Order: sequence, then structure tokens, then C-alpha cells
Amino acid sequence: MKNYKRIWYILSSIFFALILFVYATSTNYQNNSNVRQNRSETYTNTITNVPIDVKYDSDEYFISGFSSEVSVSLTGSNRVTLASEMQESTRKFKIVADLTNVKIGISEVKLSINNLPSGLTATVNPDKITVKVGKRVSKSVSVQTTITESQVAQGIQISNISFGDSKVTVFSDEDYMERIDHVEAVLPESDVISGHYTAVATLKAVDSNGTVIPSVISPYETTVKITTKTASSSSSSTSSFSTNYSSSH
Repeated sequence: MKNYKRIWYILSSIFFALILFVYATSTNYQNNSNVRQNRSETYTNTITNVPIDVKYDSDEYFISGFSSEVSVSLTGSNRVTLASEMQESTRKFKIVADLTNVKIGISEVKLSINNLPSGLTATVNPDKITVKVGKRVSKSVSVQTTITESQVAQGIQISNISFGDSKVTVFSDEDYMERIDHVEAVLPESDVISGHYTAVATLKAVDSNGTVIPSVISPYETTVKITTKTASSSSSSTSSFSTNYSSSH
């Protein structure tokens, strides 16, 4: 009888030991799985309006016809690094378009990601741009502005318009330069001229139809001064004025 109890005790001990072993092994496996899951957890954020750093000889060539910004999706497990790259002020990576070996004409250029911090991956949309490359030329062009009827208060007539810069330097490629008719000083649309008026206007190179032509203008804005007088009943307040134009309407 004693031997039977001893055997039963030994078997019971082995049984409970096996249960404890299985439980401990299962708990350890779950803990390890959770650690691996936490370590592999990733985060993705998308940044819009990321500027493209275009590498080319700006003294020799003029480039146009492409969007200057892209969207970038960043993925990584380090939330601190990811947050730093989301902010423009702390961002390290750059989107680069290398045009150093591109010839004159229209080319498709693959975008690259430079200086991306370790542990992050990035996807760029779009991942390539189409660029028009032309020979860079420049010339001096006269400044004009257009005053519409809606921009002039009733009973007011434009007497004279003068510009801080009567001529400006326009940079473009040879094809576009042939199409440029003048540089338009664009007044704020919300302004209504009700008396003598002064404003800073943005400059745009346009063709004879008023279509904006790709260009770089120096300076890119100028001061517009307008003198007015009371209009007669037969006057028209809608006119296009050049730099030295002065008339009574």
C-alpha cells in the first residue's frame, strides 16, 4: 500500500510539473511574440508640397514645364525620427532631380531621395518629372498694366500711370522669348481705384493675347502709381496703359 501511494505521489508530481512547464513555455512564447510585434510596428505619414531640388546649369539653361513639388510618404518604426522629417525646419531628406547631363529638349527625369535618415523608407509621387530644357537668354522688356472698368470707381478717370521700373530683365529660353510681347504689372484684384493710387504689383511676362509665358523676371515686382481725375460723362474708364502713357478720357 505504501509503495502504491509513493508511486501515485511521484506520478502526480510529474504531472503537475509538466503542467507548470507547458504554462511557463506558453507565457514566454506570448511575451516574445509581443516584443517582436512591438519592435516591428511601423508608422506611415504623407507630406505634401515637398519642393524638388533641381540640379542644372542655371547660367546656361532655362527649364520649365514641370511641377516643382511632390508628395512623399515616409514609413518607419521610430516616431521621433518620423516626426522630425515631417517638419520642414528639421527635415534632412531632399527630393532631387539631376539634370546635369540632360540635353536641350524635353526629357523625363527620375527623382531621387537624398539624405533619408536610417530606419525610414520613402515613396515619392510622382517619382519622375517631364522637363523642357532650353538655351537661357535674356532681354529688357517694357512694363505695362491693364486697368479694367471694375477696378475704377464710378466717376473716376485714369490720368496717368507710372512704374517704379519702366523696363525689367526677363530670362527664358529662346522659344519662349520670341513669344513675349510685354511684362504685365498685375494689380491686386480686390483693389478699387477711387483716387490717386499706389501699389506694389507682381510682374508676369505675357504674349500678345495675355497668356503667361514661363520666365524669370528681375525684379519680380514693381511699384505702380496712378493719378486720377473726375471723369466726364463721355469718358471711358477701361484702358490699357504702357509705362509713359498719360491721357485724358
